[in-house]
Amino acid sequence: MTALLALASAVLIGGADFLGGLTSRRANGIRVAALVQVAGLIFAVPISIAYGADAVSSSDVAWSLMSGITVGAGLGCFYLAMGRGLISVVAPVAAVTGAVIPVAYALVRGERPGTTAVVGLAIALVAVAVVSMAPADQHPESAGALDRTVIALSVASGVLFGTFYIMFSLISDDAGLLPVTLERIGSSIILVALAFALTRGLFSDARRLLPAVLAIAALEVAASVPLLIALQRGPVAIASVLASLYPVTTVILAGVILRERLSRLQYAGVACALVAVVLISSG
Repeated sequence: MTALLALASAVLIGGADFLGGLTSRRANGIRVAALVQVAGLIFAVPISIAYGADAVSSSDVAWSLMSGITVGAGLGCFYLAMGRGLISVVAPVAAVTGAVIPVAYALVRGERPGTTAVVGLAIALVAVAVVSMAPADQHPESAGALDRTVIALSVASGVLFGTFYIMFSLISDDAGLLPVTLERIGSSIILVALAFALTRGLFSDARRLLPAVLAIAALEVAASVPLLIALQRGPVAIASVLASLYPVTTVILAGVILRERLSRLQYAGVACALVAVVLISSG
């Protein structure tokens, strides 16, 4: 059940990330991310109320808000990266980076990954290096793919996403789905603050972006529900790394819809990233 829930979350997040990256090419990524988080409350609040909660402790509230702030900062980096570089590069780099964090957390807690997971971790590091250093001049469409800022933002978002998985897993089952709303509040606070600080206005083009923002928000909230349950009831490393398979959906959509083209070496790096996530999850 944990695997199915995490994979369902990955598919939904992959779709949301593709739409988010596409929208971030028409507007500032921080602004898009902020609008998405705020709009998500429209969907999160009714779900949390309908599901109910047995008991919500102060630590549940704290971890929910902190996880929201963390993932909010990660989404800001992620959307900025996708707005500047190829979506099919940014998503796998963020995913493999984010997949390593929960595994490291599991090691600290005394868990020991199998041989397959260790191989996956090694391939993940190679994938990030290959995607970061591969030549991009073979195709004009790849001009922005290897901007160092894009890679740095992608890695930073991955670290923040991995940290988010750990924090989200520390919430008790008794809290029900209230953490979905609390996490959304936390992410909204940080991203709205960043949007006002770094852009000219949060709502300047909100009407134009509204259809895309609502679609992304709906997908993200829908993904948060199975993710929370998977992290609460299953091994953190397995749930979080399987959830990190979201680039499969993102890359497929980018290739089919945007016709994004990579160099052969970049294709190898992206393939390694996806293989690494699968190996880590199966180990």
